[in-house]
This record gives sequence, C-alpha cells and structure tokens, in this order.
Amino acid sequence: MGNGVIVHLIRHEKTDGNVKRKYVGWTDESIITKRQHFDVPIQTSEVFGSDLKRCMETAQLYFPKAKYRSDKNLREIYFGDFEMKTYEQLKENSTYRTWIEEPTVITPPNGENFLAFKKRVLKSFQQIVCQNGQFTFIVHGGVIRTILSLFSPKVESFQQLVVTHRTIYTLSWAQIEDVKEGRRCESLLVVPIMEKENLSSTN
Repeated sequence: MGNGVIVHLIRHEKTDGNVKRKYVGWTDESIITKRQHFDVPIQTSEVFGSDLKRCMETAQLYFPKAKYRSDKNLREIYFGDFEMKTYEQLKENSTYRTWIEEPTVITPPNGENFLAFKKRVLKSFQQIVCQNGQFTFIVHGGVIRTILSLFSPKVESFQQLVVTHRTIYTLSWAQIEDVKEGRRCESLLVVPIMEKENLSSTN
C-alpha cells in the first residue's frame, strides 16, 4: 500500500491510577513501567500524542529515537467530579450510574461533554492524518475508542469497544480521501506489544 494510509494507535502504559481502576482524564500521572524493553513490531521516526506525561513517557519507552509531537486536543476526556475516583467510590451516585450507562449522552458534573471531546479528537486526527503515509499515535483509551468507533471496519459504539494497554491497533485505507471523507478503514489489525523478558530489569 505505497500510496495508502496506515494509522497505528497505541494506548499509553499503565499509571498508578489505571492500576487502581480510577478515572484518569487530565490528571498528569507518570507511567509505572520505565525500564523494560519491548518488542514493538513497527518502526517510526515520529509519534503523535497528547501533552500528558503518560503518553510522552510511553513514546520514549517504545520509540526512544522518534520525535514526539504533542497535541492537547488528543487528551483523554475530562471526567470532572469523577476524576481520579473509582467505581466503588461513585457507585451510590445517581448521576454516575446514569453516566456509565450512557457516557456519550450524560456529562459528568464539571466534566467534559462527550460531543466536544469527540469533536476535538476527530479534528486533530484529521489534521495530522492529512496525506498518504504511515502515522503512529500514542494516546489514551477514550481517544482510541473514539477513533475506532468512527473508522473501524466493524461498526461498534464507543461503549462497546474495549482498548487494552500494550496493543497496536492498525487501521489501513487505500487513499487519504477516504480518511478526509470519514470513511471506515479497509482493515484493522490488532497486534500485542511484548516485553523482551531477557532484557527486563530485575529491580
């Protein structure tokens, strides 16, 4: 696909908040893993991602020689009053229960409206993916779910999609016009990122 478009979407490495199953939106946590070596099955000289540390640090871990291009509009959705809280802390909250049933319709108190989030993500995505070529993103789970809900060949809603860490979601189009016009990609390949056990730190 020499004249086509290939987009690699990678979720950042886990933070402490991720491990504790908190809603981590704009809170600027660092990743936990910083010393391991990984077998990343793609190469790139340029990585696009949000301006939060967990994306930048993951890019340094996976692609240490690549140039990182940060974009605030590629941040995770802002969870407002639910930010850095867990299900157990929120489960008695009626607004929270409504929100987890319909996250694209209900807005968390003092949080970001889903439509605004979707609009900023799509705008940045299409500004970056504006010509034929290969593009690598290290972003947040909600950002990847939004892009997949719009462009994956299989029609799935934001709520239905599950995006895991250490996984590459590769979308392919025949031509840039397909991306510009919002068409679904022709193929989606999901490949794990494996740790190189023999090179791992024992600390």
